[in-house]
Amino acid sequence: MAKKKPRPKTQLLRWSDYVPASDVTDPLGLGLRGSTRLASLLLYCITSITPRARYFSFLPWCIQNYQQHERDTKYALGLNEAIKLREKALTYGCVAHHDGQPCVGGALVGSTAAQKWLVRNNGEAQLKRVPFAKIPALNAYLNSLMNLGFFVEQESRDESEEEVAESELAFENIELSDLGAAIAGSYDSVVRKLGAVGRITEPERTCSVKSLAEFGKRGGLCELAEPSAPDRSLLRDVFFARKGITDKSHFRRNRSLLLILELCRQLSAEGWNTNDFTFGSAVYYGQLYEEGESLQVSIPAPLLDVATRWRMFYFHHYLGVALEGMFSWLVTQLSDRGVTGASLTELSHELHSPLVSKEIGELIHGHVPKNFGGTTPAAFFLALGIPESDLTVEASLKIDEKITAEIAGAEVWLEGIIREGTYRQSPAGLGNACVLFALTLARYRRWKDTEYGNWLASDAVVKDPYLDLLPSTVSLALSRTRKDWWRRPWTELAQYVLSRFVVQQHQSMAFEKTAAGDRCLLERDGERITSDSTFDKIGLGNPRLGSAIQILTDLALLAENDDGIKHVTNDGLDVLKVELKREVEA
Repeated sequence: MAKKKPRPKTQLLRWSDYVPASDVTDPLGLGLRGSTRLASLLLYCITSITPRARYFSFLPWCIQNYQQHERDTKYALGLNEAIKLREKALTYGCVAHHDGQPCVGGALVGSTAAQKWLVRNNGEAQLKRVPFAKIPALNAYLNSLMNLGFFVEQESRDESEEEVAESELAFENIELSDLGAAIAGSYDSVVRKLGAVGRITEPERTCSVKSLAEFGKRGGLCELAEPSAPDRSLLRDVFFARKGITDKSHFRRNRSLLLILELCRQLSAEGWNTNDFTFGSAVYYGQLYEEGESLQVSIPAPLLDVATRWRMFYFHHYLGVALEGMFSWLVTQLSDRGVTGASLTELSHELHSPLVSKEIGELIHGHVPKNFGGTTPAAFFLALGIPESDLTVEASLKIDEKITAEIAGAEVWLEGIIREGTYRQSPAGLGNACVLFALTLARYRRWKDTEYGNWLASDAVVKDPYLDLLPSTVSLALSRTRKDWWRRPWTELAQYVLSRFVVQQHQSMAFEKTAAGDRCLLERDGERITSDSTFDKIGLGNPRLGSAIQILTDLALLAENDDGIKHVTNDGLDVLKVELKREVEA
Protein backbone atom coordinates (compact mmCIF):
# COMPACT_ATOMS: atom_id res chain seq x y z
CA MET A 1 0.00 0.00 0.00
CA ALA A 2 1.12 3.54 -0.62
CA LYS A 3 -0.29 5.07 2.54
CA LYS A 4 -1.14 3.60 5.91
CA LYS A 5 -4.89 3.44 5.31
CA PRO A 6 -7.25 1.26 3.22
CA ARG A 7 -7.17 1.64 -0.54
CA PRO A 8 -10.20 1.66 -2.86
CA LYS A 9 -11.28 -1.85 -3.81
CA THR A 10 -10.37 -1.49 -7.46
CA GLN A 11 -6.80 -0.50 -6.58
CA LEU A 12 -6.24 -2.57 -3.44
CA LEU A 13 -6.56 -5.83 -5.34
CA ARG A 14 -3.85 -4.79 -7.75
CA TRP A 15 -1.28 -5.66 -5.12
CA SER A 16 -3.02 -8.59 -3.41
CA ASP A 17 -1.57 -12.09 -3.29
CA TYR A 18 -3.47 -14.64 -5.32
CA VAL A 19 -3.92 -18.35 -4.79
CA PRO A 20 -3.61 -19.73 -8.32
CA ALA A 21 -6.16 -22.26 -9.47
CA SER A 22 -3.59 -23.65 -11.89
CA ASP A 23 0.12 -24.16 -11.43
CA VAL A 24 0.78 -22.80 -14.92
CA THR A 25 2.73 -19.57 -14.63
CA ASP A 26 3.47 -16.96 -17.29
CA PRO A 27 1.10 -18.67 -19.78
CA LEU A 28 1.85 -16.18 -22.57
CA GLY A 29 5.59 -15.78 -21.93
CA LEU A 30 5.13 -12.11 -21.07
CA GLY A 31 7.29 -12.30 -17.96
CA LEU A 32 10.38 -14.19 -19.05
CA ARG A 33 10.29 -12.82 -22.60
CA GLY A 34 9.52 -9.24 -21.64
CA SER A 35 9.49 -8.00 -18.06
CA THR A 36 12.57 -9.96 -17.00
CA ARG A 37 14.63 -8.74 -19.96
CA LEU A 38 13.59 -5.12 -19.51
CA ALA A 39 14.25 -5.20 -15.77
CA SER A 40 17.65 -6.80 -16.33
CA LEU A 41 18.61 -3.86 -18.57
CA LEU A 42 17.46 -1.31 -16.00
CA LEU A 43 18.60 -2.98 -12.77
CA TYR A 44 21.51 -5.02 -14.06
CA CYS A 45 22.89 -7.48 -11.47
CA ILE A 46 19.97 -6.89 -9.09
CA THR A 47 17.54 -9.73 -9.71
CA SER A 48 14.28 -10.76 -8.11
CA ILE A 49 16.16 -13.39 -6.08
CA THR A 50 19.17 -11.27 -5.00
CA PRO A 51 17.63 -8.78 -2.55
CA ARG A 52 20.28 -8.69 0.21
CA ALA A 53 23.40 -6.60 -0.29
CA ARG A 54 25.67 -8.38 2.14
CA TYR A 55 25.63 -11.63 0.20
CA PHE A 56 27.67 -9.68 -2.36
CA SER A 57 30.57 -9.45 0.10
CA PHE A 58 29.91 -12.64 2.06
CA LEU A 59 30.06 -15.02 -0.93
CA PRO A 60 33.39 -13.69 -2.25
CA TRP A 61 34.66 -14.00 1.33
CA CYS A 62 33.59 -17.66 1.36
CA ILE A 63 35.78 -18.28 -1.69
CA GLN A 64 38.72 -16.32 -0.28
CA ASN A 65 38.46 -17.97 3.14
CA TYR A 66 38.35 -21.43 1.58
CA GLN A 67 41.32 -20.76 -0.68
CA GLN A 68 43.44 -19.25 2.07
CA HIS A 69 42.63 -21.59 4.97
CA GLU A 70 41.27 -24.88 3.64
CA ARG A 71 41.91 -25.70 0.00
CA ASP A 72 45.35 -27.28 0.45
CA THR A 73 44.51 -29.32 3.55
CA LYS A 74 43.95 -33.07 3.42
CA TYR A 75 40.41 -32.68 4.75
CA ALA A 76 39.40 -29.92 2.33
CA LEU A 77 35.92 -29.97 0.87
CA GLY A 78 35.20 -29.08 -2.71
CA LEU A 79 34.62 -25.36 -3.23
CA ASN A 80 30.85 -25.71 -3.68
CA GLU A 81 30.45 -27.68 -0.46
CA ALA A 82 32.82 -25.33 1.37
CA ILE A 83 30.74 -22.30 0.39
CA LYS A 84 27.54 -24.08 1.36
CA LEU A 85 29.01 -24.94 4.78
CA ARG A 86 29.91 -21.29 5.38
CA GLU A 87 26.41 -20.31 4.31
CA LYS A 88 25.03 -22.69 6.91
CA ALA A 89 27.20 -21.12 9.58
CA LEU A 90 26.01 -17.60 8.76
CA THR A 91 22.35 -18.62 8.50
CA TYR A 92 22.37 -20.45 11.83
CA GLY A 93 24.36 -17.59 13.33
CA CYS A 94 21.90 -14.93 12.21
CA VAL A 95 18.87 -16.87 13.44
CA ALA A 96 20.59 -17.53 16.78
CA HIS A 97 21.58 -13.86 17.06
CA HIS A 98 17.97 -12.79 16.39
CA ASP A 99 16.64 -15.10 19.13
CA GLY A 100 15.29 -17.69 16.72
CA GLN A 101 13.83 -15.23 14.21
CA PRO A 102 14.92 -14.63 10.60
CA CYS A 103 16.55 -11.38 9.54
CA VAL A 104 14.25 -8.42 8.96
CA GLY A 105 13.99 -7.45 5.31
CA GLY A 106 14.55 -10.92 3.89
CA ALA A 107 15.76 -14.07 5.58
CA LEU A 108 18.96 -15.85 4.71
CA VAL A 109 18.67 -18.99 2.64
CA GLY A 110 17.97 -21.92 4.97
CA SER A 111 16.53 -19.85 7.83
CA THR A 112 13.42 -22.03 8.20
CA ALA A 113 15.50 -25.17 8.74
CA ALA A 114 17.75 -23.28 11.16
CA GLN A 115 14.77 -22.03 13.19
CA LYS A 116 13.41 -25.55 13.63
CA TRP A 117 16.80 -26.97 14.56
CA LEU A 118 17.64 -24.23 17.06
CA VAL A 119 14.37 -24.76 18.94
CA ARG A 120 15.64 -28.18 19.98
CA ASN A 121 19.39 -27.51 20.14
CA ASN A 122 21.41 -24.80 21.84
CA GLY A 123 24.75 -26.48 22.44
CA GLU A 124 26.89 -27.28 19.42
CA ALA A 125 26.14 -27.52 15.71
CA GLN A 126 27.98 -29.97 13.48
CA LEU A 127 27.74 -27.95 10.31
CA LYS A 128 28.15 -30.88 7.93
CA ARG A 129 25.01 -32.51 9.37
CA VAL A 130 22.59 -29.74 10.31
CA PRO A 131 19.62 -29.32 7.90
CA PHE A 132 19.76 -26.62 5.26
CA ALA A 133 18.02 -25.43 2.10
CA LYS A 134 18.27 -27.56 -1.03
CA ILE A 135 19.44 -24.61 -3.12
CA PRO A 136 22.06 -22.36 -1.45
CA ALA A 137 22.37 -18.62 -1.99
CA LEU A 138 25.34 -19.04 -4.31
CA ASN A 139 23.04 -20.42 -7.03
CA ALA A 140 21.02 -17.20 -6.95
CA TYR A 141 23.88 -14.72 -6.65
CA LEU A 142 26.57 -16.26 -8.89
CA ASN A 143 25.47 -14.62 -12.17
CA SER A 144 25.33 -11.20 -10.52
CA LEU A 145 28.72 -11.66 -8.87
CA MET A 146 30.23 -12.58 -12.22
CA ASN A 147 28.57 -9.69 -14.05
CA LEU A 148 29.79 -7.23 -11.42
CA GLY A 149 33.37 -8.26 -12.18
CA PHE A 150 34.20 -10.07 -8.94
CA PHE A 151 36.09 -12.84 -10.76
CA VAL A 152 39.06 -12.88 -13.14
CA GLU A 153 38.37 -13.59 -16.80
CA GLN A 154 34.69 -14.41 -16.43
CA GLU A 155 32.29 -13.78 -19.30
CA SER A 156 29.05 -11.96 -18.56
CA ARG A 157 26.10 -14.22 -17.76
CA ASP A 158 22.53 -14.02 -19.02
CA GLU A 159 20.42 -12.79 -16.12
CA SER A 160 17.10 -13.86 -17.63
CA GLU A 161 17.93 -17.23 -16.09
CA GLU A 162 18.27 -15.87 -12.59
CA GLU A 163 19.14 -19.08 -10.77
CA VAL A 164 22.21 -21.09 -11.72
CA ALA A 165 21.78 -24.86 -12.02
CA GLU A 166 23.89 -27.04 -9.75
CA SER A 167 25.67 -28.48 -12.79
CA GLU A 168 27.06 -25.03 -13.62
CA LEU A 169 28.79 -24.60 -10.27
CA ALA A 170 32.00 -26.41 -11.25
CA PHE A 171 34.64 -23.74 -10.66
CA GLU A 172 37.27 -25.15 -8.29
CA ASN A 173 39.97 -22.87 -9.69
CA ILE A 174 37.95 -19.68 -9.79
CA GLU A 175 40.00 -16.58 -9.00
CA LEU A 176 38.74 -13.40 -7.40
CA SER A 177 39.49 -10.18 -9.25
CA ASP A 178 41.09 -7.26 -7.43
CA LEU A 179 37.59 -5.92 -6.76
CA GLY A 180 36.33 -9.29 -5.54
CA ALA A 181 39.36 -9.71 -3.29
CA ALA A 182 38.94 -6.20 -1.88
CA ILE A 183 35.29 -6.86 -1.02
CA ALA A 184 36.10 -10.26 0.47
CA GLY A 185 38.89 -8.66 2.50
CA SER A 186 36.59 -5.95 3.85
CA TYR A 187 34.17 -8.60 5.10
CA ASP A 188 37.03 -10.67 6.48
CA SER A 189 38.16 -7.72 8.60
CA VAL A 190 34.87 -8.01 10.50
CA VAL A 191 34.81 -11.74 11.13
CA ARG A 192 38.35 -13.15 10.87
CA LYS A 193 38.96 -13.30 14.64
CA LEU A 194 35.67 -14.96 15.50
CA GLY A 195 35.74 -18.44 16.96
CA ALA A 196 33.13 -19.79 14.56
CA VAL A 197 35.18 -18.69 11.54
CA GLY A 198 38.19 -20.63 12.82
CA ARG A 199 36.10 -23.72 13.51
CA ILE A 200 34.63 -23.69 10.01
CA THR A 201 38.00 -24.63 8.53
CA GLU A 202 38.77 -27.42 11.02
CA PRO A 203 38.07 -31.08 10.19
CA GLU A 204 35.14 -31.45 12.62
CA ARG A 205 33.27 -28.33 11.36
CA THR A 206 31.61 -28.02 14.76
CA CYS A 207 30.69 -24.67 16.34
CA SER A 208 28.86 -23.72 19.49
CA VAL A 209 25.56 -21.97 18.96
CA LYS A 210 26.94 -19.09 21.02
CA SER A 211 29.89 -18.64 18.65
CA LEU A 212 27.59 -18.87 15.64
CA ALA A 213 25.41 -16.14 17.16
CA GLU A 214 28.47 -13.91 17.39
CA PHE A 215 29.17 -14.65 13.71
CA GLY A 216 25.62 -13.55 12.90
CA LYS A 217 25.97 -10.46 15.07
CA ARG A 218 29.13 -9.32 13.30
CA GLY A 219 28.69 -10.60 9.75
CA GLY A 220 24.91 -10.84 9.27
CA LEU A 221 22.77 -9.26 6.59
CA CYS A 222 21.13 -6.59 8.75
CA GLU A 223 24.44 -5.50 10.26
CA LEU A 224 25.66 -4.10 6.93
CA ALA A 225 23.54 -1.00 7.59
CA GLU A 226 25.67 -0.14 10.64
CA PRO A 227 28.26 2.62 10.11
CA SER A 228 31.02 0.33 11.39
CA ALA A 229 30.54 -2.18 8.54
CA PRO A 230 33.72 -1.82 6.42
CA ASP A 231 32.20 -3.46 3.34
CA ARG A 232 29.26 -1.06 3.19
CA SER A 233 31.11 1.80 1.51
CA LEU A 234 32.71 -0.50 -1.03
CA LEU A 235 29.39 -2.12 -1.90
CA ARG A 236 27.84 1.31 -2.38
CA ASP A 237 30.61 2.09 -4.87
CA VAL A 238 29.94 -1.18 -6.70
CA PHE A 239 26.18 -0.79 -6.97
CA PHE A 240 26.46 2.83 -8.08
CA ALA A 241 29.10 1.86 -10.66
CA ARG A 242 31.86 3.93 -9.07
CA LYS A 243 34.18 0.92 -8.82
CA GLY A 244 34.49 -2.21 -10.87
CA ILE A 245 32.65 -2.32 -14.18
CA THR A 246 31.13 1.03 -15.14
CA ASP A 247 29.86 0.49 -18.70
CA LYS A 248 26.35 1.33 -19.96
CA SER A 249 24.49 -1.49 -18.22
CA HIS A 250 26.07 -0.71 -14.87
CA PHE A 251 25.60 3.04 -15.29
CA ARG A 252 21.92 2.45 -16.07
CA ARG A 253 21.64 0.59 -12.76
CA ASN A 254 23.16 3.69 -11.16
CA ARG A 255 20.42 5.83 -12.74
CA SER A 256 17.66 3.43 -11.68
CA LEU A 257 18.85 3.37 -8.08
CA LEU A 258 19.05 7.16 -8.06
CA LEU A 259 15.53 7.34 -9.50
CA ILE A 260 14.27 5.16 -6.64
CA LEU A 261 16.01 7.40 -4.11
CA GLU A 262 14.68 10.59 -5.70
CA LEU A 263 11.10 9.33 -5.91
CA CYS A 264 11.30 8.04 -2.35
CA ARG A 265 12.47 11.50 -1.26
CA GLN A 266 9.49 13.18 -2.90
CA LEU A 267 6.92 10.56 -1.89
CA SER A 268 7.91 10.18 1.75
CA ALA A 269 7.73 13.94 2.27
CA GLU A 270 3.99 13.69 1.55
CA GLY A 271 3.40 10.44 3.45
CA TRP A 272 3.50 8.05 0.47
CA ASN A 273 5.45 4.81 0.49
CA THR A 274 7.70 3.74 -2.36
CA ASN A 275 6.61 0.40 -3.80
CA ASP A 276 5.62 -1.16 -7.11
CA PHE A 277 2.32 0.75 -7.25
CA THR A 278 3.70 4.21 -6.47
CA PHE A 279 6.90 3.78 -8.48
CA GLY A 280 4.93 2.58 -11.50
CA SER A 281 2.41 5.41 -11.25
CA ALA A 282 5.18 7.98 -10.88
CA VAL A 283 7.08 6.96 -14.00
CA TYR A 284 3.97 6.13 -16.08
CA TYR A 285 1.72 9.08 -15.25
CA GLY A 286 4.06 11.46 -13.41
CA GLN A 287 1.37 11.40 -10.76
CA LEU A 288 0.01 9.36 -7.85
CA TYR A 289 -3.65 9.13 -6.96
CA GLU A 290 -5.34 7.42 -4.04
CA GLU A 291 -8.50 8.03 -2.05
CA GLY A 292 -8.98 11.47 -3.50
CA GLU A 293 -5.39 12.53 -2.81
CA SER A 294 -3.09 13.32 -5.70
CA LEU A 295 0.65 13.97 -5.89
CA GLN A 296 2.56 15.24 -8.90
CA VAL A 297 6.16 14.07 -9.13
CA SER A 298 9.05 15.86 -10.77
CA ILE A 299 11.87 13.95 -12.43
CA PRO A 300 15.28 15.71 -12.39
CA ALA A 301 16.80 16.16 -15.84
CA PRO A 302 19.65 13.63 -15.29
CA LEU A 303 17.05 10.94 -14.53
CA LEU A 304 14.58 11.64 -17.35
CA ASP A 305 16.16 9.06 -19.64
CA VAL A 306 15.98 6.17 -17.18
CA ALA A 307 12.52 7.22 -15.99
CA THR A 308 11.29 7.08 -19.60
CA ARG A 309 12.78 3.62 -20.02
CA TRP A 310 10.92 2.55 -16.90
CA ARG A 311 7.80 3.96 -18.51
CA MET A 312 8.42 1.58 -21.41
CA PHE A 313 8.60 -1.22 -18.83
CA TYR A 314 5.14 -0.30 -17.56
CA PHE A 315 3.72 -0.08 -21.08
CA HIS A 316 4.68 -3.73 -21.33
CA HIS A 317 3.27 -4.37 -17.87
CA TYR A 318 -0.19 -3.02 -18.72
CA LEU A 319 -0.20 -4.79 -22.08
CA GLY A 320 0.64 -7.98 -20.20
CA VAL A 321 -2.23 -7.49 -17.75
CA ALA A 322 -4.62 -6.97 -20.67
CA LEU A 323 -3.52 -10.12 -22.48
CA GLU A 324 -3.41 -12.25 -19.34
CA GLY A 325 -6.84 -10.86 -18.45
CA MET A 326 -8.14 -12.07 -21.79
CA PHE A 327 -6.52 -15.46 -21.24
CA SER A 328 -8.04 -15.76 -17.77
CA TRP A 329 -11.47 -14.78 -19.09
CA LEU A 330 -11.15 -17.20 -22.01
CA VAL A 331 -10.28 -20.33 -20.01
CA THR A 332 -13.00 -19.49 -17.47
CA GLN A 333 -15.62 -19.18 -20.19
CA LEU A 334 -14.49 -22.38 -21.89
CA SER A 335 -14.43 -24.29 -18.62
CA ASP A 336 -18.03 -23.26 -17.96
CA ARG A 337 -19.07 -24.54 -21.41
CA GLY A 338 -17.71 -28.04 -20.87
CA VAL A 339 -16.75 -30.39 -23.68
CA THR A 340 -18.64 -28.43 -26.35
CA GLY A 341 -16.37 -25.43 -25.93
CA ALA A 342 -16.81 -22.43 -28.19
CA SER A 343 -15.31 -20.65 -31.17
CA LEU A 344 -13.52 -17.32 -30.86
CA THR A 345 -16.18 -15.81 -33.10
CA GLU A 346 -18.90 -16.82 -30.64
CA LEU A 347 -16.93 -15.57 -27.66
CA SER A 348 -15.99 -12.21 -29.17
CA HIS A 349 -19.59 -11.57 -30.21
CA GLU A 350 -20.58 -11.61 -26.56
CA LEU A 351 -19.29 -8.02 -26.54
CA HIS A 352 -22.62 -7.11 -28.20
CA SER A 353 -24.41 -7.90 -24.94
CA PRO A 354 -26.04 -4.81 -23.32
CA LEU A 355 -24.52 -6.03 -20.05
CA VAL A 356 -21.07 -5.12 -21.33
CA SER A 357 -22.01 -1.49 -22.01
CA LYS A 358 -23.79 -1.23 -18.67
CA GLU A 359 -20.96 -2.65 -16.54
CA ILE A 360 -18.12 -0.87 -18.34
CA GLY A 361 -20.05 2.41 -18.20
CA GLU A 362 -20.43 2.01 -14.44
CA LEU A 363 -16.72 1.30 -14.06
CA ILE A 364 -15.49 4.30 -16.05
CA HIS A 365 -18.25 6.60 -14.79
CA GLY A 366 -19.16 7.46 -18.35
CA HIS A 367 -21.70 6.79 -21.09
CA VAL A 368 -20.97 3.76 -23.27
CA PRO A 369 -23.11 2.99 -26.36
CA LYS A 370 -25.54 0.11 -25.78
CA ASN A 371 -23.85 -2.05 -28.39
CA PHE A 372 -20.26 -1.92 -27.08
CA GLY A 373 -19.09 -4.66 -29.46
CA GLY A 374 -20.30 -2.74 -32.50
CA THR A 375 -18.49 0.47 -31.60
CA THR A 376 -14.79 1.17 -32.14
CA PRO A 377 -11.98 2.09 -29.73
CA ALA A 378 -11.86 5.54 -31.34
CA ALA A 379 -15.55 6.08 -30.57
CA PHE A 380 -15.42 4.49 -27.13
CA PHE A 381 -12.73 6.84 -25.76
CA LEU A 382 -15.01 9.81 -26.38
CA ALA A 383 -16.45 8.83 -22.98
CA LEU A 384 -13.03 9.63 -21.46
CA GLY A 385 -12.66 12.96 -23.23
CA ILE A 386 -10.62 11.87 -26.27
CA PRO A 387 -11.91 13.35 -29.59
CA GLU A 388 -12.66 10.69 -32.18
CA SER A 389 -9.88 10.53 -34.77
CA ASP A 390 -7.31 8.23 -36.30
CA LEU A 391 -4.65 6.90 -33.95
CA THR A 392 -1.99 9.54 -34.55
CA VAL A 393 0.82 10.89 -32.41
CA GLU A 394 -1.44 13.85 -31.64
CA ALA A 395 -4.23 11.54 -30.46
CA SER A 396 -1.73 9.68 -28.28
CA LEU A 397 -0.58 12.97 -26.75
CA LYS A 398 -4.22 13.84 -26.05
CA ILE A 399 -4.61 10.56 -24.17
CA ASP A 400 -1.58 11.43 -22.06
CA GLU A 401 -3.14 14.79 -21.29
CA LYS A 402 -6.68 13.62 -20.53
CA ILE A 403 -6.44 10.11 -19.06
CA THR A 404 -4.39 10.64 -15.93
CA ALA A 405 -4.03 8.44 -12.86
CA GLU A 406 -7.17 9.72 -11.14
CA ILE A 407 -9.45 9.02 -14.12
CA ALA A 408 -11.69 5.97 -13.69
CA GLY A 409 -10.80 3.97 -16.79
CA ALA A 410 -7.06 4.71 -16.68
CA GLU A 411 -4.73 1.73 -16.90
CA VAL A 412 -4.14 1.56 -13.16
CA TRP A 413 -7.90 1.32 -12.52
CA LEU A 414 -8.44 -1.26 -15.23
CA GLU A 415 -5.62 -3.39 -13.90
CA GLY A 416 -7.22 -3.53 -10.48
CA ILE A 417 -10.57 -4.53 -11.97
CA ILE A 418 -9.05 -7.25 -14.14
CA ARG A 419 -6.93 -8.70 -11.36
CA GLU A 420 -9.90 -8.65 -9.01
CA GLY A 421 -11.60 -11.13 -11.33
CA THR A 422 -15.19 -10.07 -10.58
CA TYR A 423 -16.06 -9.97 -14.30
CA ARG A 424 -14.29 -13.19 -15.28
CA GLN A 425 -17.64 -14.93 -15.87
CA SER A 426 -19.22 -11.93 -17.57
CA PRO A 427 -18.65 -10.72 -21.14
CA ALA A 428 -17.58 -7.45 -19.50
CA GLY A 429 -14.42 -9.30 -18.43
CA LEU A 430 -13.36 -9.46 -22.08
CA GLY A 431 -14.50 -5.88 -22.61
CA ASN A 432 -12.38 -4.54 -19.75
CA ALA A 433 -9.29 -6.34 -21.02
CA CYS A 434 -9.90 -5.03 -24.55
CA VAL A 435 -10.16 -1.46 -23.26
CA LEU A 436 -6.87 -1.82 -21.36
CA PHE A 437 -5.21 -3.34 -24.42
CA ALA A 438 -6.37 -0.51 -26.69
CA LEU A 439 -5.62 2.27 -24.19
CA THR A 440 -2.10 1.03 -23.51
CA LEU A 441 -1.17 0.77 -27.19
CA ALA A 442 -2.83 4.10 -27.97
CA ARG A 443 -0.86 5.86 -25.24
CA TYR A 444 2.29 4.09 -26.47
CA ARG A 445 1.74 5.32 -30.05
CA ARG A 446 3.60 8.61 -29.48
CA TRP A 447 6.70 6.67 -28.42
CA LYS A 448 6.63 4.03 -31.15
CA ASP A 449 9.07 5.75 -33.53
CA THR A 450 11.26 7.41 -30.92
CA GLU A 451 14.55 6.39 -29.33
CA TYR A 452 12.62 4.69 -26.55
CA GLY A 453 10.30 2.81 -28.87
CA ASN A 454 13.37 1.64 -30.79
CA TRP A 455 14.93 0.50 -27.50
CA LEU A 456 11.80 -1.49 -26.71
CA ALA A 457 12.13 -3.13 -30.15
CA SER A 458 15.91 -3.66 -29.97
CA ASP A 459 17.72 -7.00 -30.10
CA ALA A 460 18.43 -6.69 -26.38
CA VAL A 461 14.70 -6.99 -25.70
CA VAL A 462 13.18 -8.74 -28.71
CA LYS A 463 14.83 -12.08 -29.53
CA ASP A 464 11.91 -13.50 -31.53
CA PRO A 465 9.54 -10.91 -33.08
CA TYR A 466 6.74 -13.49 -33.30
CA LEU A 467 6.87 -14.90 -29.77
CA ASP A 468 8.09 -11.89 -27.77
CA LEU A 469 4.91 -9.93 -27.13
CA LEU A 470 5.85 -6.36 -26.22
CA PRO A 471 4.18 -3.07 -27.17
CA SER A 472 6.69 -2.73 -30.03
CA THR A 473 6.02 -6.15 -31.58
CA VAL A 474 2.27 -6.15 -30.95
CA SER A 475 1.95 -2.67 -32.49
CA LEU A 476 3.92 -3.84 -35.51
CA ALA A 477 1.75 -6.94 -35.94
CA LEU A 478 -1.42 -4.83 -35.73
CA SER A 479 -0.09 -2.31 -38.27
CA ARG A 480 0.57 -5.14 -40.73
CA THR A 481 -2.65 -7.09 -40.31
CA ARG A 482 -5.16 -4.64 -38.78
CA LYS A 483 -3.70 -1.26 -39.68
CA ASP A 484 -6.93 0.61 -38.86
CA TRP A 485 -7.66 -1.42 -35.69
CA TRP A 486 -8.41 1.79 -33.79
CA ARG A 487 -11.45 2.31 -36.03
CA ARG A 488 -12.58 -1.31 -36.27
CA PRO A 489 -15.33 -2.79 -34.05
CA TRP A 490 -14.35 -4.17 -30.66
CA THR A 491 -15.65 -7.61 -31.68
CA GLU A 492 -13.25 -7.76 -34.63
CA LEU A 493 -10.31 -6.54 -32.57
CA ALA A 494 -11.12 -8.98 -29.75
CA GLN A 495 -11.34 -11.97 -32.10
CA TYR A 496 -7.96 -11.17 -33.68
CA VAL A 497 -6.21 -10.51 -30.38
CA LEU A 498 -7.63 -13.66 -28.79
CA SER A 499 -6.54 -15.74 -31.76
CA ARG A 500 -3.07 -14.32 -32.38
CA PHE A 501 -1.83 -13.05 -29.02
CA VAL A 502 -3.69 -15.34 -26.61
CA VAL A 503 -4.53 -18.76 -28.05
CA GLN A 504 -1.64 -19.13 -30.51
CA GLN A 505 0.77 -17.58 -28.05
CA HIS A 506 -0.25 -19.87 -25.18
CA GLN A 507 0.02 -22.95 -27.37
CA SER A 508 3.49 -21.89 -28.53
CA MET A 509 4.62 -21.26 -24.96
CA ALA A 510 3.22 -24.60 -23.78
CA PHE A 511 5.19 -26.52 -26.39
CA GLU A 512 8.28 -24.45 -25.71
CA LYS A 513 8.17 -25.41 -22.01
CA THR A 514 7.56 -29.12 -22.65
CA ALA A 515 7.85 -31.10 -25.88
CA ALA A 516 4.46 -32.67 -25.28
CA GLY A 517 2.77 -29.32 -24.66
CA ASP A 518 1.27 -30.67 -21.44
CA ARG A 519 1.35 -27.20 -19.87
CA CYS A 520 -1.33 -26.05 -22.30
CA LEU A 521 -4.70 -25.18 -20.78
CA LEU A 522 -6.47 -25.08 -24.15
CA GLU A 523 -7.48 -27.78 -26.62
CA ARG A 524 -8.38 -26.88 -30.18
CA ASP A 525 -10.52 -28.89 -32.59
CA GLY A 526 -10.98 -26.89 -35.76
CA GLU A 527 -12.59 -23.61 -34.79
CA ARG A 528 -13.80 -24.88 -31.41
CA ILE A 529 -11.68 -24.53 -28.31
CA THR A 530 -12.17 -26.22 -24.96
CA SER A 531 -10.59 -25.96 -21.53
CA ASP A 532 -11.17 -27.51 -18.12
CA SER A 533 -8.90 -25.10 -16.23
CA THR A 534 -8.89 -21.61 -14.77
CA PHE A 535 -6.13 -19.04 -14.45
CA ASP A 536 -6.21 -16.14 -12.00
CA LYS A 537 -2.62 -15.20 -11.27
CA ILE A 538 -2.72 -12.09 -13.45
CA GLY A 539 -0.08 -9.37 -13.42
CA LEU A 540 3.62 -9.33 -14.16
CA GLY A 541 4.79 -7.05 -11.37
CA ASN A 542 8.25 -5.56 -10.96
CA PRO A 543 10.09 -7.99 -8.66
CA ARG A 544 13.51 -6.42 -9.18
CA LEU A 545 12.23 -3.16 -7.76
CA GLY A 546 11.66 -4.80 -4.37
CA SER A 547 15.19 -6.19 -4.43
CA ALA A 548 16.61 -2.77 -5.31
CA ILE A 549 14.70 -1.09 -2.47
CA GLN A 550 15.97 -3.71 -0.02
CA ILE A 551 19.56 -3.33 -1.21
CA LEU A 552 19.32 0.45 -0.78
CA THR A 553 17.96 -0.21 2.72
CA ASP A 554 20.80 -2.64 3.50
CA LEU A 555 23.26 0.04 2.38
CA ALA A 556 21.64 2.52 4.81
CA LEU A 557 20.51 4.82 1.99
CA LEU A 558 16.85 4.13 2.75
CA ALA A 559 15.22 3.51 6.12
CA GLU A 560 11.71 3.05 7.50
CA ASN A 561 10.12 5.46 9.94
CA ASP A 562 7.75 4.59 12.77
CA ASP A 563 4.78 4.74 10.38
CA GLY A 564 6.37 2.19 8.05
CA ILE A 565 7.14 4.78 5.37
CA LYS A 566 10.45 4.42 3.50
CA HIS A 567 12.49 7.60 3.51
CA VAL A 568 15.92 8.62 2.27
CA THR A 569 18.62 8.78 4.94
CA ASN A 570 21.19 11.55 5.20
CA ASP A 571 23.68 9.24 3.48
CA GLY A 572 21.12 8.65 0.74
CA LEU A 573 20.63 12.38 0.26
CA ASP A 574 24.40 12.81 0.00
CA VAL A 575 24.58 10.09 -2.66
CA LEU A 576 21.75 11.77 -4.61
CA LYS A 577 23.46 15.14 -4.47
CA VAL A 578 26.86 13.84 -5.52
CA GLU A 579 25.64 11.50 -8.26
CA LEU A 580 23.24 13.97 -9.85
CA LYS A 581 25.92 16.65 -9.81
CA ARG A 582 28.42 14.26 -11.34
CA GLU A 583 25.99 13.57 -14.17
CA VAL A 584 25.51 17.28 -14.85
CA GLU A 585 29.26 17.82 -14.91
CA ALA A 586 29.73 14.84 -17.23
